[in-house]
Amino acid sequence: MSAMFLQTLRHDRTLLAGCLALAVILSWWYLMRMAGGMPGMDAPMPFQPWATFTMWMVMMVGMMLPGATPGILMFAAARPHRTTGASLPYLFALGYLLAWVGYSVLATMTQWALHSLGLLTPDQAINATVPSGLLLMAAGAFQWTPLKHVCLHRCRSPMGIVLEGFPSHRARALRAGIRLGLYCTGCCWALMALMFVGGVMSLTWMALLTLIFLLEKMVPAWKRLSDGLGMALLVYGAWVLLVGIGLTP
Repeated sequence: MSAMFLQTLRHDRTLLAGCLALAVILSWWYLMRMAGGMPGMDAPMPFQPWATFTMWMVMMVGMMLPGATPGILMFAAARPHRTTGASLPYLFALGYLLAWVGYSVLATMTQWALHSLGLLTPDQAINATVPSGLLLMAAGAFQWTPLKHVCLHRCRSPMGIVLEGFPSHRARALRAGIRLGLYCTGCCWALMALMFVGGVMSLTWMALLTLIFLLEKMVPAWKRLSDGLGMALLVYGAWVLLVGIGLTP
């Protein structure tokens, strides 16, 4: 009986990992097609709220789901007995993404406001150096805050959150996923906001930030990495700000 359960568990985890990988691949495929379908323009396109929200949500799946996959698979492996529903890990993953739905709404509203004020370039980057410098410095300073460190610690070690979703309650699995998503949102929101510096549809910035998110969650010396990145962003942001106000040659 136990051997059959272990075989079923391995099969379920393999299927779950395949679904997560497929979601990430399809998200990046969508983003690359969207970026490739945007020809060079002299002015930003008319703002489309639902299309912009969809873009942000797909971006969250492609950029954040890879870093959350170990926690989701950990949740799947923690099934205490064979009667626990196989759907619970998927509800846990759904809860994680629901937290990023809220961030996508806020990002869409921010992009809408910047577009209305004429502060975005055609590739949806802030077109003024002073706000860009301030945003870089703010993201760098946030890297040193206790909130950043607490949220990142919980994202890196989600076992306590994972166990909240068991033994067999769908609502508990969903809530546990939402809680993990909120912690990840709490530690990554400022860095994600830098998409407005590099360009919301910049595949290079998407890939760079995705790599940073993965390193923060995987590197053992994560606090040193986070603090070092904060210093780099502060220095670079200060330089951009000085250029913007004309204090550099």
